[in-house]
Amino acid sequence: MSNLKKYNLFIFITSFAKLLVELFIPLILYKNNYSINDIILFLILKYTFCLVFIPIGRKIGNKFSYTKLMLISALLFGVTYIYLNYMKSLIILSILYSSYLMFYWLGRHVYALSIIENKKTTDNTSLYTIFTILGGLFSSYIGALIIEKFNYFILSIIVVVLMFLSIIPLTKIKDVKIEDENKTLDVMKTFPKRNYIFIVLDQLRYIIITLFPLYIYINVKSNLKFIGFINIIAGVGSVIYIYFLSKKMDKNKKDYLSLSLLLISIVYLFKLFIINKTIFLFIIFIEGIISSSIDTITLRNIYCYGKNYSVISYVTFIELLNNFGRTIFLVIFYFLKLDLIYIILVSILGILINVFIKFDDGKYGYSNS
Repeated sequence: MSNLKKYNLFIFITSFAKLLVELFIPLILYKNNYSINDIILFLILKYTFCLVFIPIGRKIGNKFSYTKLMLISALLFGVTYIYLNYMKSLIILSILYSSYLMFYWLGRHVYALSIIENKKTTDNTSLYTIFTILGGLFSSYIGALIIEKFNYFILSIIVVVLMFLSIIPLTKIKDVKIEDENKTLDVMKTFPKRNYIFIVLDQLRYIIITLFPLYIYINVKSNLKFIGFINIIAGVGSVIYIYFLSKKMDKNKKDYLSLSLLLISIVYLFKLFIINKTIFLFIIFIEGIISSSIDTITLRNIYCYGKNYSVISYVTFIELLNNFGRTIFLVIFYFLKLDLIYIILVSILGILINVFIKFDDGKYGYSNS
């Protein structure tokens, strides 16, 4: 089995495990009588602690190996969701959540960039996205069923077992070369300014993805299985679309990012104001296709530019920038005490601004084709 297949198997299992419960965390907090502003505060704490755990994760990975970092992440993953059953403190939950999250994404990105084949960045990243979608396609619905028939604790045990199993394929991949020095500052100094702007604004899209299930739960249907069903609808058709999109991108040397961002903004607006459930589900189907294509394109562009740098320093920089952007926007939303609908509308505006900012994918990308 090739390294790419081993990595995609890891993605498939972890995506299934993560989405069994991850999608429901804001809903669980809401059901436990936390307000929208409390949930925003939790997200602020989570992303702030992520900034703390990024250098810690890098140090562990460099000293012991990124496979061991992923094992620690799997353990923290289980502890996080077990604690969710007995939660008494948003701060403790956010510390546990952010530690597992950063260790996971640092390891995942480091492995991804390390095994990408030359001149196959688009093909490889499209496969990463496809296996992410396939892994998570039915998991949220299954997670909702387990929660309803059993409890969060049983789901937590299932999740942690799956996370440990997912590490097995990674152990078959030769570990990444450890850098002798931290060159993250060099990346910060030379990374294009417009890419800074694009990545920071793109965090508004992730805020929408995080909070929209809560909006649906409050305003459309208060049912966890319905949220899980929506995830299935969103995933159907995306896999085939991404496959052909990647071929078209390489053929035309164009990423179609601006068009995709414009379309997803329109779709989000429709989602806010459509009441009919049949039409709503159709909008969800369209959203799934467009959103997955944006994930593929942005991941491909970020990985493509990453070829200019050493892997670990670049991944560290990108994760710092991502979490800084999310924290800043959420702090603004928290102190303004905006209603959920206005948070989503402001986030849509940020996506529309990004339509006009062209991401520079570097000398190895389409920018210089």
